[in-house]
Amino acid sequence: MKPRPSIYIPELESYIDSSLVYKPNPIFSEMETYAKDKNIPIVTAATGAVLSHLVSLLKPSQVLELGTGLGYSTLWMALGSPNSQFVTVDRYEEQAALLDEYAKKMGIWDQIHVKRVTASVLEYLQENREEWIDSDLFFIDCDKITYPEIFRILWRDSKPGASFLFDNMLWHGRVLHPDPKKPSDLAVMSLWDEVKSQVFRYTLYSVGDGLLFFQKDKK
Repeated sequence: MKPRPSIYIPELESYIDSSLVYKPNPIFSEMETYAKDKNIPIVTAATGAVLSHLVSLLKPSQVLELGTGLGYSTLWMALGSPNSQFVTVDRYEEQAALLDEYAKKMGIWDQIHVKRVTASVLEYLQENREEWIDSDLFFIDCDKITYPEIFRILWRDSKPGASFLFDNMLWHGRVLHPDPKKPSDLAVMSLWDEVKSQVFRYTLYSVGDGLLFFQKDKK
């Protein structure tokens, strides 16, 4: 597997994730090894810990996650807020189904509330609006090319006070010098433009590849 470019100095991120992040269950380390071996992108352990901390404070009733992967971020959030209802969407059923197995290995399968949906994230948003419109928190970590359209749909239709988390907002440091020939670079920069022009206040957590948090104003 080609190493993922890091925004940190060499070896610092791996040290943070292996030595400085408290992991509430050892299965997280097993998931990290599997993801690395199979070339499956997941958030860093530090990002997972921040996600878990944020949902523990926000205590959302309903969470929509776009991009399941193998369920790594889902399980971090579910442990942070076990009473929340999670819906996680991914088009790769076989890979996403690993979430169920890891939750059982952790011994939390009967303690969390997670519904998996196999679908394209944009198709799901467009065809199942009634299922997600009342979500309190949205976590987006899917194909970066879809980020601007996802933002526009969710920002328009989500309820006032809803919270948003977008991962990879530093895009491996390429936000400094985006390549106009790379659609993903342009999409991330386009999302930044949308957020800065429409969101009153926002916070960038410089963990992993940059985790962006903001909320829709209450009316």
